[in-house]
Amino acid sequence: MKEAIILLTALMSGLLQAETSPYHPKLIPAGYSVETISTPLDPTGAPLAFGVGGIDFAENGDVFIASRLHGIWKYRNDSWLRFSDHLHDPQGIHVVDNNSVVVAQKPELTLITDTDGDGEGDLYQTICDSWRYAANYCEYVHGPVVDSKGNYYINLNLAHGDSSSFLKKGGSYMGTAGGYDGWNCQITPEGKLIPFASGLRSPAGIGINEKTDEIFYTENQGSWVGSSFLAHVQEGAFYGYPASLIDDPEFRGDPDKITFEAFSKMRKAPAVWLPHGDLSNSPGDPVFNYTEGKFGPFEGQIFIGCQTRSNILRVNLEKIQGEYQGAAFNFVDHLQSGCVRIAFDTMGRLWVGQTGRGWGSKGGQVYGLQRIKWDGKTIPFEMKAINLTENGFRISFTSPVNKDSLTSGSLAVNSWHYHYHKPYGSPKVDQQKHEAELVSISSDGLEATIRTALTTGKIFSIGLEGVTGSSGAPLSTKVGYYTLNRTLSKPSQR
Repeated sequence: MKEAIILLTALMSGLLQAETSPYHPKLIPAGYSVETISTPLDPTGAPLAFGVGGIDFAENGDVFIASRLHGIWKYRNDSWLRFSDHLHDPQGIHVVDNNSVVVAQKPELTLITDTDGDGEGDLYQTICDSWRYAANYCEYVHGPVVDSKGNYYINLNLAHGDSSSFLKKGGSYMGTAGGYDGWNCQITPEGKLIPFASGLRSPAGIGINEKTDEIFYTENQGSWVGSSFLAHVQEGAFYGYPASLIDDPEFRGDPDKITFEAFSKMRKAPAVWLPHGDLSNSPGDPVFNYTEGKFGPFEGQIFIGCQTRSNILRVNLEKIQGEYQGAAFNFVDHLQSGCVRIAFDTMGRLWVGQTGRGWGSKGGQVYGLQRIKWDGKTIPFEMKAINLTENGFRISFTSPVNKDSLTSGSLAVNSWHYHYHKPYGSPKVDQQKHEAELVSISSDGLEATIRTALTTGKIFSIGLEGVTGSSGAPLSTKVGYYTLNRTLSKPSQR
C-alpha cells in the first residue's frame, strides 16, 4: 500500500523515478558496456509505449526524449518529467536551450517553449509547414539537424500503400502525391522551406558533421535501393528513387518525363553501402563521434543504429577525388530493441533510442532506451579503419596486432555490387573472391597493407581469420565492408 501511495504521488507531481540495469549484448568490444534505462509509466503505473523518435541534450544536463506516441520527456537526475504532449509522431528533436526545443512532427516543424519555468512546455509555435502531409502513416519527418548558420535540415519520407494517387514510377509500395515527399529540405531560421536534395525513399536517419556543416543521411533498402546505405547530402543531388522528381522543376507537371534514361544518369552514388543481411537492414541516424576520446579509439567516426538488427555499426570515411567513401563495421550487436535514434552526451556516452513499432527487431522488445559507455582505459583489439591505397587497402588497428597471426592466408577478400532497378532490393551481383597478399605490417603493429585487384562500383568485404592482438585478444568484429566508388589518382585526404 505504501509503495502504491508513493507511485501515485510521483505520477501526480509529474516526476517518475527511473532505474538503470546492466545489459549484455551478444557482441561488444572490450572496455564497453551497456545499461538499460527504465522508461516512463502512464497514470495507472503501466509502462508507456515509449518508442523513441529523438534524443538531444540541454546545457544543464537534462536529456530531452521525443517519444513517438507520448510526447516529449525530460530525463533529469535519474527521473522522468513530461515536457509536452499532443504531438504527431515526432521523429527528431533539437534542444535550443534549457527551456525550449524544436521538434519535427509529421505536419510541421515546431518550437516548444516553457515560458513560465515550471518544467513543461506551454507555447507551441510553427516554424515551417510548407510541405504537404497527406496523412499517410509512412510520411515521417526525420530530423531536424541544425547547421552553424541556424538552418534546419529534415528528411521527408515517401508514403506507403497502393493508392492510385501516389506516383511510384515503377517502385513497389512507396510513392508520393507531391509536396516534397522523398526530399531532404533546408528550412531557414525565418521558416522558409528550400528543397535541397531528392531521390530519397525511406530516409530514416539524418546527421550533421558539426565541424564542417556537411549533412549525411541513411537510406533503407527497397525499390531502386539495392541495399541500405549512407550518403553525403549535397544540394541539388538525386539519390535514386524517381517518384520524388515530380516536385523537381525540370519534371513538375509532366511525370512522363521521369524516365529511367533520364534519372539513371542523375543518380548520385552512396558514400558507403551497408550490406543488407550482413550489417544493416534498416539504418537510423548517423552520428559523428566528436567526444575527444571519451568513447574510446574511434574519434571522428560515424555511428549508426539499425532498427531491424538491433545493432550499432560504425563507419570510417575518407575523401577520394573530392568525394566520400569508406568502410563500415559492426560494433555492438543485439541490443534490446530496434536502434533508430542515437546521440552522444557530454560525458561521451552513446544514448540509444529504440522502437520496434510493428516492424519487429532482433532485440525482441517493442521499445526502450539504452546507453553505451567506454570504461576510459581498455583499448579493445579491433579493425579501427580501412583506407584505400593505390593497389589495395590499409587496415588500421586500435592496438598492436600479433604479427605472427596475420599472414596472406588470414585474408578473405570478396566483392560485389547491387542492381539499380525497380524490384525491391537486390541480391549481391557479380560476386568475386579475390586473391589478396599481405604486403607489410608497420613496426608498431598498428597498420597492415594488403594488395588485391580493385574495381570501382564494388563493395569489398575484407575479413581477417584467426588474427589476434599482441595480447592474444581476438577481434570482436572480423569483417569490414569498404565501398569503392573511386580509386586513387592522387593522395587520399584523410
